[in-house]
Amino acid sequence: MRKRKSPTLLISILILGLIGVLGTACGAAPAENPAPQVKEEAPAEDQAEATDEATEAAEDDPNATLAEAQEAGSLKAQALEGGIEVVTDELDVSTPREHYGGEYRDVDSSDGVSFHPYTTSDSASWAYQGLVYDSSLLRLDPDTLEYIPNMAEKYTISEDGLTFTFYLRKDLKWSDGEPLTAHDFEWTYDQVIKPENGFPYLSQLEFITSYKALDDHTLEIKIDKIYAPALGQMSGLITPLPQHIWENLPWDDPEKNPEILKPTVFSGPYKLMDWERDKFAIFEANENYWYHGRPNFDKYTIEIVPSDDIAFEKMRSGETDTAYIPPEKLEDAKQTENINVYEWWSPAASWSYVGYNLREGFPTSDINVRHAINYAVDKDLLTEEVMLGQARRMCSIYADTLWVYNPDVPCYEYDPRESLRLFAEAGYTFMWDKTGEPLDVSTLDTFEIDPNGGLLDPNGEKVTGKLVDEKGEQLTLKFIYGPNNNQVRELISLIVQDYLADVGVQVDIEALEWASFLEAKSSSDPDWDMLTATWGGVLEPHISFTLFSEENIPDLNFGAYINKDVEQLFEEGGATYDTEIRKEKYGEVQRILAEDSPYMYLFYSKSRSGQNKRILGIEPKVIGISWNSNDWYISDEPAN
Repeated sequence: MRKRKSPTLLISILILGLIGVLGTACGAAPAENPAPQVKEEAPAEDQAEATDEATEAAEDDPNATLAEAQEAGSLKAQALEGGIEVVTDELDVSTPREHYGGEYRDVDSSDGVSFHPYTTSDSASWAYQGLVYDSSLLRLDPDTLEYIPNMAEKYTISEDGLTFTFYLRKDLKWSDGEPLTAHDFEWTYDQVIKPENGFPYLSQLEFITSYKALDDHTLEIKIDKIYAPALGQMSGLITPLPQHIWENLPWDDPEKNPEILKPTVFSGPYKLMDWERDKFAIFEANENYWYHGRPNFDKYTIEIVPSDDIAFEKMRSGETDTAYIPPEKLEDAKQTENINVYEWWSPAASWSYVGYNLREGFPTSDINVRHAINYAVDKDLLTEEVMLGQARRMCSIYADTLWVYNPDVPCYEYDPRESLRLFAEAGYTFMWDKTGEPLDVSTLDTFEIDPNGGLLDPNGEKVTGKLVDEKGEQLTLKFIYGPNNNQVRELISLIVQDYLADVGVQVDIEALEWASFLEAKSSSDPDWDMLTATWGGVLEPHISFTLFSEENIPDLNFGAYINKDVEQLFEEGGATYDTEIRKEKYGEVQRILAEDSPYMYLFYSKSRSGQNKRILGIEPKVIGISWNSNDWYISDEPAN
C-alpha cells in the first residue's frame, strides 16, 4: 500500500533501467530486477522475455504496450508527493514454491567473462551474475512497470526529495546462512566509488552524496539536488557483495580473489556449481534464497556451443529448453511441435549500430567521412535483409517506443552520390575504373542509383573505382565484430563492406571471439575504424548519457566521442521532474547525435524467446516472461 504525507513537493519518479534484453541466460534469468546500466549485448540480443501468448505474434504496433503503460502513468512519470512512504503489498515472502525438481537447460554461442558485477559491462556476464546475486532494493511491477519494494520491504522519500531511506527485509541472507544487511550494501558502495577500482558506470553514482547503513536493516541515501532518475539508479546500481567474504580479498585480481571467477557465497536464486570457460556453466538452487525460498529447478545449466545454428538445433531436437532464434529460423521455430515461441516489440528496445572511432588520425574522425558512410549504406534494405521484418529502423539513440523519441533528426537515406560528394569534401578522390581518371563530382547528378547498389553512369553502366587519399592510397577501413560466431553481426559487416565497395572504400573485416572483442572495443589504444554491436535498451533516457560522456572513454564511450553540449543537455534533462522539459532536452540530444554521427544507427529488434513446452508456469506480462522465472517448473509429461 502507499501512504502520503505532507503534500508539499511533487516528486516524479522516472521508470528506468528495464533492459529489453537479458543476454545469454534467456530462459530463467531473474528479470524482475531493474538494471539501470546500458550494457553491451551478447549475441542473443533480441531474445529475452515476451509479452504475448505462446506462438502468437505481438501487436504490429510496437507502441501498443508502451502506450497502455504510459496511460497508466507508469513510464513517463509516476507522480508522487513529497514525504511519501511506500510499503510492499507482499510482506510475507516465506511461502515456498510447490513444483521442485529437474534441470533447466540453456545453450548459447558465447560465454560470460566474469562474475564480478563491477568490472563487466557485457550481457553474457550479467546473465550469470543475475542468477547468483540479487541486487535491487526495488523491482518493476510486471504489469505497470512501476517501482515496488523488493529487497527493501518499505522506502520513504523526505519532503524535500533529497533523502531516500530503504528498510531491508529482515529475512535476507547469504547462501552460507549469514545475514545480508545494509552494511553489505554500504561496504560494496564504498569499494565501487573508489576511482582506482574502475567501475564502468561510476558516473551514474555521482549524484549520491551520502550512502550509509543506519543499522542492519536501514539504508539511508542522500542527494544534494533534484535528479529525476535517482530512485531507480540508487535502488538498482549496487549489487551487494558479501563483506564477510570479500573484505580481505583484492577487488580486481582473480588470481588472488577466487570469488571473481568462482564465487562461493551468493544472494540470488542459484549457486554456481561449476564453470568451464567456453564449455558450460552449471548452477544449483540456493536453498537459502529469501524470496519464497529456492527456485523450482534443481539445476540451471548453460552449454556453450560453436554457433547459433547449433544452439537452435539443440532446442528444436529437445536437447535444450531454450536457445537464441536467428531471424531466418523464426518460422521454423513456430512450426516445431515441442517449442512455444514468444515475440513482442519491447518498450525498452535494444538497438544495433555501427560505431566509429573518432580519435585523431583515424579517417572516421572526420564528420564528412562518417556522413559519407551513412549515405553509402542502404539501412532500410540492410535492416530487412538482416532481420527479415523483425526489426525497425532507427535514426538516433532512442527508438520510437520511448516517450522522448524525436522524429525530426537526420536519417541519411541511401544516396551514394551524396556519399561521394562528402568523401570529396573530406579530401578523397574517386578514381573511376572506366576512365582511369578522377570522377568529377559535379557530374554526379547525371548518375542513377543502381537498384542493386552503387551507381550507374549516364550510359547505364555500373560505376566502379577506388577512393584514394592525397597520396593515391585507397581508403581502407578496419571493421571488427564479435563474437565471431554471430551470424547477424557477420551479415551486417558483409553488407556494409559491399556498400562501401560501391563507393570505392575497402573494408577489412576481423571477427573476434567475445572476450577479445570487448577488449578491443574498449581499448585505450584501438586499431579499428568501425565495429558493429548492440546496446541494451532502457526506459529511462538519461541512462544513455554514459555512452557519450568524456569521462567514460574508453569503456562505454569506446569511440571517444566528445561534445560538451550533449553532456550539458543530459545534465539538464536529469535535473528536473518536468517531463516536457526533459522531452525537449533529450530531443535535442537525439538531433545532435544524429548530426554528429558517432554511430551509424541501424535498427531496434523485436524480442523473441523459444521455450520447450515442458516448461510450465510462464506468465507473459508487460515486463516479459522472465519476471517469474523462479516459479517456472517442468511438466510431469514429456513434450512432443
